[in-house]
Amino acid sequence: MKKRSKDETKNTAILQAAMKLFPKNGYAATSMDAIAVAAKVTKQTVYGHFKSKDELFTRMIIALCESQPPQKKTAGTGGKIEDALYEAGLNFLNFVTSAECLAVTRLVISEVARHPKLAQRYYEDGTQRLLNVFAAFLKEENRLGVLSIPDPDSAASCFLAQLKGKYYLRMVLGIKPAPTAKDKEQNVRETVAIFLRLYGGDDALHTRSKL
Repeated sequence: MKKRSKDETKNTAILQAAMKLFPKNGYAATSMDAIAVAAKVTKQTVYGHFKSKDELFTRMIIALCESQPPQKKTAGTGGKIEDALYEAGLNFLNFVTSAECLAVTRLVISEVARHPKLAQRYYEDGTQRLLNVFAAFLKEENRLGVLSIPDPDSAASCFLAQLKGKYYLRMVLGIKPAPTAKDKEQNVRETVAIFLRLYGGDDALHTRSKL
């Protein structure tokens, strides 16, 4: 196992401190000094890794997204597309409803009027980033004939939106009871079934409608 350098360790500590303080105190009230104290580094070290608070916030969002498990590939591996979609869907739903992701989402919503650029960064480096990863997976499966999708980007958006539709807003707003693990799994299964009914190869509804 590769040993982490001191710079990597400090970078991680700063990002972890940002993840803790931004949602807790708000964007405006979180200073680079406070982040330095929480990360147990100097303010100079913080600025050595991140030129501004905006850059730190952006990198925090990217790091959060990169913590999600990578998209599983089925092409050429003999895996089943329904299993890959289920795994991708469950990973995504668990990610967007995790304590960390919900905290950042609430932060962005609370700050959007005062700091609209935060919302843009959150969307571009968070939501759009995840959409692009999933769309790339769909495009490859489409190219190999595993799926039959006229517009993979649109299909990716619909799939992820369907996953979020049942529980996400409730969890963002803190409305109880929160869905159980079993609830989420069932939601993902239903979403995958609908998706494959629409785009599952030669039997897809959109394909049959052209015959």
